[in-house]
Amino acid sequence: MLCVLDIDTTDQKQAAKAVCAMLEVAMPRARREVAAKAVPELYKSGVRYVSQSAKACCFRQPSEVLARNGGDCKQLVLWRIAELREAGEHATPRVLWLTHKQGLQAHMQLRREDGTVEDPSVELGMVKP
Repeated sequence: MLCVLDIDTTDQKQAAKAVCAMLEVAMPRARREVAAKAVPELYKSGVRYVSQSAKACCFRQPSEVLARNGGDCKQLVLWRIAELREAGEHATPRVLWLTHKQGLQAHMQLRREDGTVEDPSVELGMVKP
């Protein structure tokens, strides 16, 4: 199901919470795909980071990202967190706000249990923000 939300980014902290909440809604299906081995491990899958409109926030499932051979930061983080949680590690999403010519844009990373930050988008071809 595709769900479109208009998130007010005036309050960046609240907007980040909303984006992270959307990831959690998509998480059960992503975890099922990972658990069923319907997709390979993210970093062995061959997918690449693909930029998406700064105005878009779409959480495609790992199988869809694999079929498209790429995804944006939110989609890659969804897949990677699903992998880590299936392996027993409770990783969490993290949102950075970046200023671009077209305005404010959210960039998603993840925080590992040990506190380190992982950026699947950078690992898969994005220029470091």
